[in-house]
Amino acid sequence: MPRQKTATSAARAAERSRTSDIADAPIMRRIKEMILSGELAPGMRVTEQGLAEQLGISRTPIRHILPNLATQGLLEPVGKRGFAVRSFSEAECWEALELRALLEGQAARLLAQKGAGPDVLAALHECLQSGDRLFAKRQLDAGDEQLYAVMNEKFHRIVVDSCGSPMLKLFVDRLNQVPFVAPSVLVFDQVGISRAFDMLFRAHGCHHAIVEAIRDRDASRAEALFREHAHQQRFSMFSRRAESRHA
Repeated sequence: MPRQKTATSAARAAERSRTSDIADAPIMRRIKEMILSGELAPGMRVTEQGLAEQLGISRTPIRHILPNLATQGLLEPVGKRGFAVRSFSEAECWEALELRALLEGQAARLLAQKGAGPDVLAALHECLQSGDRLFAKRQLDAGDEQLYAVMNEKFHRIVVDSCGSPMLKLFVDRLNQVPFVAPSVLVFDQVGISRAFDMLFRAHGCHHAIVEAIRDRDASRAEALFREHAHQQRFSMFSRRAESRHA
């Protein structure tokens, strides 16, 4: 009987933990975004109280989230119970982006080789249409850069998640933990909104070409196009890092 009670208690505790993780997921994503975009700068001390006040929530979910983010490599322990945003060198960010480009190119190759199903192609075409609507105005308005970033992240995720390689997905997810590297992080403050439009328009044209190559099962072209597509984010990273150095 004691063993049965112990097993039941453990199962209940595990269920509570899973429920808590699901409820905390939006908060976790928001804090990740703050780190990966540089809103929480490298080396910055983060506390339960400070984040709770900034986000307008209670400290309870943050108490569980901060150790989790440390396990993922985004935070590092400071003192007895504190954390700070982990610092990544510029060389590490560049290397992570280069590796992500290689792996995502391989993902596009694998997806083209095996053939994308109707659901995958439909999801990719939805991303294309979303981007097309942004550029139909022939200019970027306030908030459009973020809308493009969301679409771009979704496009990359579809290709990686659909390529049939769980290990490749695991590696890409890990690289995306490095600040400025994830596809959703696009910053063009230094180039101006007009040039940003031209650059993002060309990048979205590459999205169209990638989908065409995947649909045609042209694996080599899909891989080459996806690797070239990463060049756009290299410029975005350069702009953001330059801004940080001159701040």
